[in-house]
Amino acid sequence: MKTLIIGNVYVDIIINVDHLPKTGDDIVCKKHIVTVGGCAYNVATILKNFNIDHTLVFPVGNGIYGSIIENEVIKSGYKPNIKVDSGDNGYCMCLVEESGERSFITVKGIETNYSESWFEGINPDDYKNIYISGYEMEGESGQIISNWISKLEDKNIFFAPGHRMGEIEKETLDKILKLRPIIHINEEEALSFTNKKSIVEAARAINKITKNTVFITLGKDGVMCANNCEYRFVDSFDSEIKNTIGAGDSHMGAIIAGYSMGYNLGDCCYFANKVASKVVSIEESRLEEKYFDIKEYNII
Repeated sequence: MKTLIIGNVYVDIIINVDHLPKTGDDIVCKKHIVTVGGCAYNVATILKNFNIDHTLVFPVGNGIYGSIIENEVIKSGYKPNIKVDSGDNGYCMCLVEESGERSFITVKGIETNYSESWFEGINPDDYKNIYISGYEMEGESGQIISNWISKLEDKNIFFAPGHRMGEIEKETLDKILKLRPIIHINEEEALSFTNKKSIVEAARAINKITKNTVFITLGKDGVMCANNCEYRFVDSFDSEIKNTIGAGDSHMGAIIAGYSMGYNLGDCCYFANKVASKVVSIEESRLEEKYFDIKEYNII
C-alpha cells in the first residue's frame, strides 16, 4: 500500500525562550537549533522509519534554504524531484516556551507556487494513499493540487489541514472534502472549523461531511477517533515534553503507517500516540533515525 506525500520541506529555526515576547520586549534566546522539517518531511520520516513504501514530492529552490534542504533530504535517501530556479525555499521560525508549547512564524518561499507541471511525472496508479496538509492548499497552489487529486479514484486521502484551514479557499476545501478524506486535526482546530462546543459534536459534524474517519488529537489526553457512530478515546503516553514541534505531523505519519500495516483504528491510535510521545521528548522537529528504535513500537 504505497503512499504519495505531497507537501513542502522547510528549514526550521527552533528558538527556545522563557516566554513569548510582548510588544517592545527585549528577550534572550536560551538555545537555538537549525534543522529541516515541514509537515511533509515529518510525515515521510515516520514512514521511512517503519519501512513503509512511499514517495515524497516536494520543491527545492535556488538559494540558501534550498541548499540546506537539498543536502538534508539527499542524506536521508530522498531524491529532490522538483527543482525551481526562480527563488528560494521558505523557512519557519519556531518559538518554543518553557512549557514546550510552540508558536510559528513562517516565511514563505517557492513552495507556495505549485505548478501543474510538477505532477507530470507522477503515476497515480502506483499509490493507494495520498497525504496533503493545509499549508500547500492555500491560494492557487491549493487549486492546482485539488484539481489533480479530484481526478483520481479509489484513493485514501489523508488530509491534515492544521491551523491553515481557515486560509484555504472555500472552493478548494469543498473539492477536497468531497473526496471523503481521512481527517487528522487537533481539538482547537476541530472546534473552530465546526463551530461546535464539544469534540464529539465536532467529530460528528466532520463525519457527516466526509463520511470517513476523523482523528482529533487532544495533546496530553491522547486522541479521539470517530467513524460513523463509533467514538473511541485512546490515552497518550507519559513523556517529558521538550517541544511539541512536529508531534502532530508524526502522529499523522504513524496513522498512515498503521493503515499500511493493517492495524485497526484502536491500534492505529495507540501506535500514533506512542510515536508522538517520543517526538515531544526530543528537541528537533522530527523523529530522526538517531532517536528511533523500532523495537519500542511492536504492538501486534
